[in-house]
Amino acid sequence: MYNNSRDPPNQILLLILNSLPSSFTLNNQFIHEKFNQFGDINKILIFEKGKTTKAFVEFHELKSAIEARRQMNGCNIQGGKMIIHFSRLKNLNLEIVDNSRGTDYTQTSSNSQNSDSMLNSRTEENIQFDLTNHVSSTQSPRANSSPIRNEQIKRLLESSDGEDDLKIWKQTIPLDIEEFHPEIQKLLQQRQSRLLKIINFDSKITAKMIYNVFSKFGNLEEILYEKQSSRAYIKYQSVNQAIIAKEYLNNIQFFDSQIRIYFEPLQSLQPTSFQDEYMIYYHETQQYNNSPLSPNLLITDVQDPSEISEQIQMFVKAKEINLGINSIHLTLFSNADALKIIAVFSDYEFQNQKMNIILKQ
Repeated sequence: MYNNSRDPPNQILLLILNSLPSSFTLNNQFIHEKFNQFGDINKILIFEKGKTTKAFVEFHELKSAIEARRQMNGCNIQGGKMIIHFSRLKNLNLEIVDNSRGTDYTQTSSNSQNSDSMLNSRTEENIQFDLTNHVSSTQSPRANSSPIRNEQIKRLLESSDGEDDLKIWKQTIPLDIEEFHPEIQKLLQQRQSRLLKIINFDSKITAKMIYNVFSKFGNLEEILYEKQSSRAYIKYQSVNQAIIAKEYLNNIQFFDSQIRIYFEPLQSLQPTSFQDEYMIYYHETQQYNNSPLSPNLLITDVQDPSEISEQIQMFVKAKEINLGINSIHLTLFSNADALKIIAVFSDYEFQNQKMNIILKQ
């Protein structure tokens, strides 16, 4: 599933639901049941306009929001399609919109429990007024002096359908990024590119292992691995392939380290020391058919499945192993375990036969 977002990861998600049937009324309980499987939810706020229903979901932890978006983006909801983006809001202040479709799951007050029943007492203008003001009421005096975020939400609410939402949020809205943490500033300044910079590699990692993992998401043209700096640069054949790889692999555990991935401006790659590993690959220009990262792996072209399965279990503990005549079907406990196997055993030559690893759903 295509998971690129227009904004950096945030614990608040913006849900855009198109073509919901008129017989179906979306409520907080429905959203909570769909999303609480990914982690604790702090708040939910629903608002509607025209043919499109929109909602905010605030998770307690960022990782929950990332996983929820990864799995739910593009899902069918009651015959309609749900698009999910990371929101630019810093928080949902439901005290400002207490009578709208807002529920605070961190509170146990009757106001939260009865929020849905009080929807009809609110007009669309009231909801719009509250949403466009709640950001300024919760930010610093410096942020209050600028109407950028207020105007952004106002324009979002004034749109008539999902397509307008996409046009609005794709526009470059200037932000005073100096108020953010340096790491967040780096994320906000990124521009999509087919060149990725990956940092924080485990010391055991080699350039070949990096290739084995990242080539599962697209055709690689170049790899420059600066081992002393635990950093690598990877150039894909297309921007879309780089986007997909970044979405699935950013912040994931790779052996004993959690890697971070950034888009980099396109540039030539050159090794600067004898320790650097530099690799060039040539591919025919063609559509690359990749699969989502999964703990389910199919290993083919295996001459001795029993021997290889024993070697695999030296690296990871498998939930289930099924041996075929020349194949092994693995079900692992996590995507991180799958990356270990892909890194070590992709193109592994055993008894003069190279093995192939396929991601399965």
